[in-house]
Amino acid sequence: MRHTLLLLLLFTCSGFAALTREQKLMDFNVLAQTYAANYGPYHWKLQAVKFNLMDLKPWLAKVEATRNDIEFMEVLLDYVADLDDAHASISFPATFQATLRFGVDLYEGKALIDRINRVTLPVARFGAQIGDELISIDGKPVMTLIAEMRKYSMAANPRSTNRLTAGLLTFRPQQFIPSAGLLGDTAEVEIKRANGDIEKFTLPWVKTGTPMADLGLVPVASGGNKAGPKALAMEDDSIPAYMQPLLPLLNVRLPQRDQVVLNYGSPVPIFGLPAGFRLRLAGGASEFFVSGTYVSEGKTIGFIRIPSFEPPSSGQMTQIFEREIAFFQDNTDGLVIDDMRNPGGRADFIEALLQRVIPSPFRTLGFEIRATTSWAQRFAQSVAIARQIGAEQWIINLLEANYKDVLQANREGGRTGPVSLNSTGSLILQPAAIVYRKPLIVLVDETSSSGGDFFPAVIQDAGRGKIVGWRTMGAGGNVVPYDATLFSQASAAVTQSLMVRREPIVTAEYPTAPYVENIGVRPDVEIDYMTRDNLMNRGAAFVAAFTKVIVERIAAGN
Repeated sequence: MRHTLLLLLLFTCSGFAALTREQKLMDFNVLAQTYAANYGPYHWKLQAVKFNLMDLKPWLAKVEATRNDIEFMEVLLDYVADLDDAHASISFPATFQATLRFGVDLYEGKALIDRINRVTLPVARFGAQIGDELISIDGKPVMTLIAEMRKYSMAANPRSTNRLTAGLLTFRPQQFIPSAGLLGDTAEVEIKRANGDIEKFTLPWVKTGTPMADLGLVPVASGGNKAGPKALAMEDDSIPAYMQPLLPLLNVRLPQRDQVVLNYGSPVPIFGLPAGFRLRLAGGASEFFVSGTYVSEGKTIGFIRIPSFEPPSSGQMTQIFEREIAFFQDNTDGLVIDDMRNPGGRADFIEALLQRVIPSPFRTLGFEIRATTSWAQRFAQSVAIARQIGAEQWIINLLEANYKDVLQANREGGRTGPVSLNSTGSLILQPAAIVYRKPLIVLVDETSSSGGDFFPAVIQDAGRGKIVGWRTMGAGGNVVPYDATLFSQASAAVTQSLMVRREPIVTAEYPTAPYVENIGVRPDVEIDYMTRDNLMNRGAAFVAAFTKVIVERIAAGN
């Protein structure tokens, strides 16, 4: 009876004020249990980043010590951030955001301005220019701010995290930064001009939405939580019916970062296209890709940018990609594929594109899946549908093998072995009828993430071409959103699997492992786009460098 009365008190109080101590503890436990029950890379994180999400004692003490809801939200966020997982995140039902109307990124370790809204921030108000350095905000040095704010943008490796955090210096969404609603009306920014002069500007924080001060706004009935994957209701008629139950596992995409990283997920390359470039596709909803050709040292080089792996229509865009590949095969000597600033998308679409640039059978990425009971049931459902619709027996056999792997892992309370998530159920894929057979390179950087990690990993594993640029983010799994708390109505993104490469990768930073998570894809040829010279000259030096690589590859033969 006392327990019933306590629950009634907890649930009815939530509509009037800040959360109570008991509500905070209950919310944190629900969040922790959501990760405990569903998080795939748990054991990897114990090894790689020394974080045990099951050790709740210190976290419960932190919850107890919070004095208000903002501090409580920060504890929830700290817990998820300690996973150092680009997919794992928590967000709150806040509409408030504030911006200074210019943006920065880290070039050669400095926070350089790379975009200014001159419509709302004219030169007369803000005399700084692209390429000038942001030194401080309200007297606090930029690097100190980045160190303090890194938890809002944990992105699997330090450079990726620092770059995404730099973007949040001048753009503060309360959805991800609980304290954003406490910002003052103005900020004093200190700028170092290109000539070395230091200038200070007082700029208004341009605010939209309503700041959220507490979380006790919406009453929740006992048992009303629907903690579970929102994505499970997804449907897509472009894949076989037997794949529909597994659709959430195909989601290998980061949330959009277009507000904090220039051209992230955009069809427009971050660099200027080479002189004499002949445009074929111009991006947009109907074409998606940007493609064309240019000539260097007498060689015709094809170029295609993949802005993400989440097109408006995967079937139609696969056909468009195949058409371009057919043209490139007949009319070029080598191909450059731009995977930079790619947030990822759908695993099946990635594999469809890979089948059109790898001309021999190849191993795709496997997924070690956290084998919950619900996923075991869904794999069983996939097998049943395949039988019902009369799928080929070899496909049914592979799907059955995957189901048995998931079922066994579920019984043991762990992860599966590397499981295929394509419609054949096989880790070995065959090339398409139309495929590019000439030399190619793939451009990557530290914001090539999730599916943007997947694509170059398979190219590299297959020995198909050189990976050129910078180490990818290392967002190496699929992600499913959950309603993760009772009272604070927070949403959590949970990584449910680990992408597994063909061979273990040896690095200085992490244990030797075949995983993409944290490790990322290391380039065969390192070229750093993030220099001031590239910023100021539309990447001319970067373009010249990767063009040299592809010309050398052409000269060396296929």
